[in-house]
Amino acid sequence: MPSTILDNVKGSDLPKIWADKIEIISDKTYTVTIQPQEERQSLQKIMSQISRNAKNRGMTPGILEDILGEKVKHIL
Repeated sequence: MPSTILDNVKGSDLPKIWADKIEIISDKTYTVTIQPQEERQSLQKIMSQISRNAKNRGMTPGILEDILGEKVKHIL
């Protein structure tokens, strides 16, 4: 099941239990993202996937250093 994003939700329309936990202001608007827990990934998993994608597209440490203008370690 993909994530669902609800934009411009008025604070007063959110469930009271949420409002109490995160100090919602009733007259402000919020963006709410609902995502099944099994779809959540750790930062390390996400960064590993980004690194694999970059390597597959030809990224090398040398190219990255040229882009950043500085020496990189432990990347890619």
